[in-house]
Amino acid sequence: MTRHQEKLSAFLDGELSEQDSREIEAALASDPSLQTELEALMAADVLAQEEFAAVLDEPVPLELARAIEETPEGPVANTDSAPSGWGGWMTAAAAVIALTIGTTGGYVAGLSQGEEVAAAPGWLADIADYHAVYATQVRHLVEVPATERDHIQTWLTNTIGAGVTVPDLTEHGLEFQGARLLVAAGKPVAQLMYLDADSRVVALCQIQTPTPREGFAERTIGDFEMVSWGGEGSNFVIVGDDGRADLDEIAQSAATQV
Repeated sequence: MTRHQEKLSAFLDGELSEQDSREIEAALASDPSLQTELEALMAADVLAQEEFAAVLDEPVPLELARAIEETPEGPVANTDSAPSGWGGWMTAAAAVIALTIGTTGGYVAGLSQGEEVAAAPGWLADIADYHAVYATQVRHLVEVPATERDHIQTWLTNTIGAGVTVPDLTEHGLEFQGARLLVAAGKPVAQLMYLDADSRVVALCQIQTPTPREGFAERTIGDFEMVSWGGEGSNFVIVGDDGRADLDEIAQSAATQV
């Protein structure tokens, strides 16, 4: 591991001196591999934050809440004497906190052993944020219109570093409108935009990764439903309105064409 790699974690956390920060910024500008490592480190940090947020969203077991209220010195630390049913919750919370604290350092240590982290594991949250903005657009829904399909495929392929193909989804009542370029978890993302007969937006997003996910996975983030999958050096996700029932079929169809 180089001294620049050793400082990436502190650089990301804003813990370096001004001189060291300038040194890392200069190194990032001249070393694409170091930039890639920083982007993967940012992605790992996003994943840790998402896992921590998921635990915080879980309801605190009633017995645990009562014990906290009734204990003058604060929460019970000894899980051996804890009421049945909430030891697992405390263990899970502690594990995620440890993950949040340790992900960054663990990733940097792994670099010296040649380990790879899946590209941009936290990218779906960024995609949901973008979709909330762009799905409301009419005149400016896309950057490049559908009439330039060949250019879109070449442009996005060269930009994200993986082959981009515009799938035909007319059998699902979707008309291709054009494309945008996004950035999620520090990496470029291709976004293909479609409209149905009710002018509802469905987007297909693609990000390059050396470790594509296996199988299809459904997820809801905010007001949007998502179906994600991996293949051919990329991860993909179909995004539509919450409650839309045909996204899985759309994703299956798109997956056979991209």
